Amino acid sequence: MTIKLANLIKASALTGPRYRVIADTIADAVSSGALTKGERLPPMRDLAFALSVTTGTIARAYALGVTRQHLASEVGRGTYVRSAETDGTPSLARPAPVDEADSEITMKANLPAALGQADRLTHETALMLAKGDPKRFDYLPTGGTRAQREAGANWLSTGAFAPAADNVLLCSGAQQAILTAILATTEPGDLILTEALTYHAITAQALMLGRRVAPVEMDDDGLVPEALAKACRGSRVTALFTVPTLHNPTTITMSAKRRTAIAEIAASQQISVIEDDIYANLMDERPSPLAHLIPKQTYYLNSLSKAVAPGLRVAYLVPPREQQERVRAILHGLGQTLPPLMAELATRIIANGTAAKLVAHQKTEIAARNDLATRWLRDTPRRQAKAAMHLWLQLPEHWRAGAFVEAARHRGVLIAGGEEFMVGRPDQAARHVRLCLGAAANRTKLEQGLKIVSELMNETPFETHSLA
Repeated sequence: MTIKLANLIKASALTGPRYRVIADTIADAVSSGALTKGERLPPMRDLAFALSVTTGTIARAYALGVTRQHLASEVGRGTYVRSAETDGTPSLARPAPVDEADSEITMKANLPAALGQADRLTHETALMLAKGDPKRFDYLPTGGTRAQREAGANWLSTGAFAPAADNVLLCSGAQQAILTAILATTEPGDLILTEALTYHAITAQALMLGRRVAPVEMDDDGLVPEALAKACRGSRVTALFTVPTLHNPTTITMSAKRRTAIAEIAASQQISVIEDDIYANLMDERPSPLAHLIPKQTYYLNSLSKAVAPGLRVAYLVPPREQQERVRAILHGLGQTLPPLMAELATRIIANGTAAKLVAHQKTEIAARNDLATRWLRDTPRRQAKAAMHLWLQLPEHWRAGAFVEAARHRGVLIAGGEEFMVGRPDQAARHVRLCLGAAANRTKLEQGLKIVSELMNETPFETHSLA
């Protein structure tokens, strides 16, 4: 069986990601009768060896076949071709793919809406370069120049929270800022707590660095204080990573009361807090961050990627003042600092008010796109906030996230399944998807995508595919 299936896959003319080519070839073989009902597929390790791919690739391909309902998997029996006649469930072959070049609607990446900021930034770049600067292509001081750090302090300041320029460090994007904070607060083997659903980069980076990550329960106001306290008592916790404003993926913004409770627990347990406030600038009234409550324990970060442009890889990190030199040394080890042209452009647009204007346009557009989402998903359980670039959609009982994401893809809509944000306990996200509202090229495209998602919600997994 291994050789038979491997030969079919090797002979396939299909293109795309390797796991999908394997899954599609199996679907075609089921449809044509080359693989018959009840026939057992080879063990993943054997097929992976025959195709010179990883077992993870085969696992994804088999899982996709199970999602499409033409394969089944049972403990002790393995993965086999499903029989419609014996189990009463339709066997679904590979759906006809859409012409992605013409009809793809992306609602998966959390990007700001395209509102002409590329042209504006190109114009600002031209003006910047027109001014001669013999040191423009020199190395920057680690963490940025004085002027760049002052611009960063201006970008971060809200209400009583006003970081000193001396304590602001420039990073090459928010992910580098997170990585720096992890290295500054933890050692290999240490435990980092985070929301039970969270931005995937924290788990990926922590695991890459040999740190452990554990979930903390959430409610309608974000992290549950009692759950955080319990997690701290049960294990030796070193750090907490949190997105308290327009949380990704749930859109929750912690209340002032909840922030105070979380800060008090972090202070009493003496754990460091990595506060990702990357969406805060989209709020009309930005909440005071945890860093204002416990500055000696918090590593606060923000960037220009969500409110201005994703390719403007400039982030600002505010560590505890006592850790300034340690953090600077880590940044130096990660490549000194960011490219000087990016730092100079970010500083320019903050100082001359361009960034603020672009943020204002973004707020207006995101509010309008949220109105569209409300119109199409009015009767659907979801978490949504006027200022959020994304929403967290609950699926009906008959859907699971993986199947829904796949069905949407074949209708030309790309979305993210809840599993991508899980930190343990998969039941929390099995029936949720995240829809990003800014990534679609325009409101017309977004509305087309929302219409497709709305229609899929009222269908069953079996109705979304037709037999090949």
